[in-house]
Amino acid sequence: MNIRSVYWGLLVVLSLGLLFEWTSEKKNESIQSHLDAAAYSSFELGENYLSIESDDLSIVVAIKTGAIVETRLKKYPVENIKGALGFRVLGESKDSAFSYYFKSGFTGVSPNYELVDFGVDFVELVDDSLGVSKKISFLEAPYEISIFDSVVDGVQGKSFAGLYRTEGVALDLKRDALSGGMMNNSSYEGVAISSENDPYSTTRLRSIEEPLETLSRSGWVAFIQKYFFAAVLGSDEYIYNYYVLPKDSGLFRMGYTVEGSSVSNVTYDHEHRLFVGPKIRKDLMERADSLELSIDMGWFWFLSQPMVWFMDLLNGYINNWGLTIVVFTILIKLAFWPVTSKSFKSMAALRKITPELNEVKERYKDDRQKQGAETMKLMKKHGANPLGGCLPLLIQMPFFIGFFFALREMVELRHSELGFWTDLSSPDPYFILPVVFCLLMILTQRLNPQPAGMDPTQAQVMKYMPVMFSVLFIFFPAALCLYTVVNTGVQLAQQSYLYKQQGALGSD
Repeated sequence: MNIRSVYWGLLVVLSLGLLFEWTSEKKNESIQSHLDAAAYSSFELGENYLSIESDDLSIVVAIKTGAIVETRLKKYPVENIKGALGFRVLGESKDSAFSYYFKSGFTGVSPNYELVDFGVDFVELVDDSLGVSKKISFLEAPYEISIFDSVVDGVQGKSFAGLYRTEGVALDLKRDALSGGMMNNSSYEGVAISSENDPYSTTRLRSIEEPLETLSRSGWVAFIQKYFFAAVLGSDEYIYNYYVLPKDSGLFRMGYTVEGSSVSNVTYDHEHRLFVGPKIRKDLMERADSLELSIDMGWFWFLSQPMVWFMDLLNGYINNWGLTIVVFTILIKLAFWPVTSKSFKSMAALRKITPELNEVKERYKDDRQKQGAETMKLMKKHGANPLGGCLPLLIQMPFFIGFFFALREMVELRHSELGFWTDLSSPDPYFILPVVFCLLMILTQRLNPQPAGMDPTQAQVMKYMPVMFSVLFIFFPAALCLYTVVNTGVQLAQQSYLYKQQGALGSD
């Protein structure tokens, strides 16, 4: 079987499929479907539900229970088009039984509230029979909600606040492959608790089989998802029992009870603090300790976070996230110039003697021991080390992986523009970046020395690897493709310069 024909056949099939999916009609259908799903709400305002809003948030409150049943982030539309509704964190799904809401009160007390007063940005509820009242309003900090629960005569129960969630995917996050769904689906989703004992402990919903509890002063509890999330934030004035409970009646519960709020163990009131908003690192750091860890950046988070900090600093001057990625990628490559130089010099030396290595392999093809000895002798003579090209690259690999995960999780890139690209968090609709990457990979491949005596089939596979990677990059967000293109381009320029300096460009 001709492997070249197989690869070209796969490429043609994939290309035709992508062209069909990426027609204007298909794209418009996808956008309209997403807008329709995001516009859905089962909470009809009136007798049972009312809406209040701030500059950043609009929320829907269930009058009888006092629960916050829907939130919309007004400055973050679900689609990058005029008139699109804000992204939902809490709410219900149009296409499934998914539900996600916030509720607070006192343990052992089940009020049936009535509306007392409300305005644009607050609502007051009361149950006179129990002497329980609730006021929901907005705090000065953007995206923060105050929920003040009180009871006239006090109760023996404890103040509590919790997030209630069914199984299912997060609302309003695009999941189809051509909208970046491949990256969205791979982001971490699960419950997180931050306490004095452990600043960031996470658990996926499917792993919760027994109740999880931890006592802590301050801290927070949240359900982690991509770009936006809800977190119940504690205060250093109280001790909290943070908990996560297994599924019961289709609901997972995560939240806290306030421990020892008074000497007599009688509780009169408590103000809860709920954050519902974007995962912007520098912003989260100001709200609560370790809240920035909710931006999941993989194994190399300790490298990713300083990179995000520096990128944010750069963007303060450049004021364009696309250009910031370009500049930062170049700076990283310059920082690693000495390391990569050693790698490329070793590869250049190997490239220069490749014909001689092939000759040795052919001459001693029936004597592997002699072949190995002569090969090592030749490499030592010319200062070529096969591992010399790998080890320096391994040193810098964690930094590039960390940068990759940082770009994948940054909400700042969502709907950010750069020239043709109107949303760096979505795939390149024009396929420009994947094609440029393919060309750069082909040029890089021509510079790299082919191992002596490589199997012809393996050589053919390697030859078409750039094409296969480029097809994969069609589904990657434009920001990640941009970073890879710039990284590969700078690396190619450095490699060409050093090969020319070492006299290796003229070798086959």
